[in-house]
Amino acid sequence: MNASKNLITLSSVQINIDGATIHQDQLGRFCLNDLHQASGGERKNQPQYFLENKQTQELVQALIDTGIPVSPVEVVRGGLNQGTYAVKQIVYAYAMWISPSFNLKVINTFDALITQRPQLPQSFSEALQLAADQARKIEEDKPKVDYYEKIVVRDTLLNATQVAQKIGLSAIALNKLLDSLKVYSHGVKRARVFQQWFIDKGFGELKQTDLGYSQPMFTTKGEAWVIQKLVSEGVIS
Repeated sequence: MNASKNLITLSSVQINIDGATIHQDQLGRFCLNDLHQASGGERKNQPQYFLENKQTQELVQALIDTGIPVSPVEVVRGGLNQGTYAVKQIVYAYAMWISPSFNLKVINTFDALITQRPQLPQSFSEALQLAADQARKIEEDKPKVDYYEKIVVRDTLLNATQVAQKIGLSAIALNKLLDSLKVYSHGVKRARVFQQWFIDKGFGELKQTDLGYSQPMFTTKGEAWVIQKLVSEGVIS
């Protein structure tokens, strides 16, 4: 099964629940803070408390284990888009955690948008026109696809400093925590390299710098694992 199915299905439409707009990040994940406001904004229902829940952490790990191509949950600190962003499965779990009635409202809203389909052609000429339109759209989008494959995909690898900045830590502090979690191997002097298990799980890769040194780089899956671990350890919330 394709783990990315429906991940960004709704990224081109605006989602509103009880007057609150549910924003998305560039990867199509939904803002839990907006959902919190839509539910009534009670303090006890803030996303941070939901993320501390053991069942939530198990769900995040289960999603990571499926090979989902983005981090199931990401906390953005500072800037115009600060907030907690999560994939649809986490959104549904968060809504249910708040209340069954709010969960039903969220599911109905999302399903109504997801199930919207373009009208099927009613004649041969309409079918030809649809095929021509789709071919033209593919040709127009080709430069965007090429750019994504060459630039964006490459940029999804993060170094320790970039991961640390996302969760409000210094690279030194994060590396110490990762040492305690046995992420790094100490078999190589004067360099940080991942343990083989970390690489085998798809959490990280070793890339060579321009100076010929090996640099450990985290995948989005690895970033999600790190965040989930630090949340479960109570280091971040």
